[in-house]
Amino acid sequence: MRNSMSGPDWTDIVTLMRAIGSLHSAHVALTISPLGDGSGGTCAVAAGCIFDVLPGSSLPGGVMCDGSFPCKEHSTIEAHCFSLLYDLDHEISKVYKNEELWK
Repeated sequence: MRNSMSGPDWTDIVTLMRAIGSLHSAHVALTISPLGDGSGGTCAVAAGCIFDVLPGSSLPGGVMCDGSFPCKEHSTIEAHCFSLLYDLDHEISKVYKNEELWK
């Protein structure tokens, strides 16, 4: 594990995943994979969730956001993953703010 004073570490990431899952009744996943052959170390990173919804619900089955690393905004893969999870939480909030779901 990294020094927590220098940014998020994997413990922080797992804690945030569990918090998002509990708060939104969802199963949260983080996927890191190589970005194709000859990518020079670039990875595709995706944060997503699958909701526990009842049949006939207006909620979507899930939400996802993604990005690639290395990137200009984050110096570590941990910071990139942590940021994507915050983006995921924001995308989930958009689903709940869609008033058409409740009418």
